Amino acid sequence: MQIFQRDNMPKSVSSSTMDPEIAQWLKTGPVLGAHKPIHEQRREHDAFIDPVLPRIGRVEYLGIKGPHGTIPVRCYHPSTPGLAEGGALIYLHGGGFVVGSLDQFETAMCLLAEGSGAQVYAVDYKLAPEYQWPVQMEEGEFIVRWLHDNAAARGVDPNRIGLGGDSAGGNMTCTISLKLRDELGPALALQMPLYPEAAMPFQTPAGIENRTGGYVDTAGVFLFLWSLLPHGTDYSQPYVTPMNAQNHANLPTTLLVTCGFDMLRDVGHEYAVKLATAGNAITYIHHPDLPHGFIQMTRHSERCLAATRDLALKLGESL
Repeated sequence: MQIFQRDNMPKSVSSSTMDPEIAQWLKTGPVLGAHKPIHEQRREHDAFIDPVLPRIGRVEYLGIKGPHGTIPVRCYHPSTPGLAEGGALIYLHGGGFVVGSLDQFETAMCLLAEGSGAQVYAVDYKLAPEYQWPVQMEEGEFIVRWLHDNAAARGVDPNRIGLGGDSAGGNMTCTISLKLRDELGPALALQMPLYPEAAMPFQTPAGIENRTGGYVDTAGVFLFLWSLLPHGTDYSQPYVTPMNAQNHANLPTTLLVTCGFDMLRDVGHEYAVKLATAGNAITYIHHPDLPHGFIQMTRHSERCLAATRDLALKLGESL
């Protein structure tokens, strides 16, 4: 694990040797962006549902009336006080906007809540292609505003609310943070994009190196965008491609994570550099030996489990 701050950002990041446990599991695990119908990919991703969950205090099952109908939300309450007691993280799961369920991310949410002491609100936003952009972003933003307005009743300090997500959820973490800044909305205490889709990776070294053979295929981005965006949508705009924002100043304190074996490694690194250059407080973590999606693979790899637990501790320190 490599950790950087605003004043010592690396010029580039790379891969090393993949953790052998997870390399072995990936041979038979699901592939995101495979040449299969979306409904098959969704079913195959149930491989991420763990039969035994880590310790958690309690789980609340909420239904929040949002701009596009009811938004299911699971709130994970830690069993014991932690560093971020009184704080909260709203979490948007990954899956290329087309795949992913709260069940498939439940282990990671338990680990984040228990390890940080924060309440963790996992959002079951509507998937594409049934629902297209900006529905997903609007639902995530709605939950941020809802929690800010109801913080006292939820036992949350409104000044200690963070937004996080991985992959597609990392993209939305960045875009919603930009939108809230632009519209002078509720101030987030933290944004936590994990291996975010900050821009399209096709011509980056990481996109070429990791085009296939891992958890996600680079060409799958075509499927994700085709499913997500209404015909004719400008995919270069910053609320789709956050790298393209005119400026990245005055954004929340950031905890950003990339992985060596990930098509999004280089665009995530570039986004971290942009945030640092714009003067934002940032902790940038790079795992040269891990693949995209590692927080869902903790049952199959001690290294993935350790990295997720460390992330939870960093979350606690940040909130």
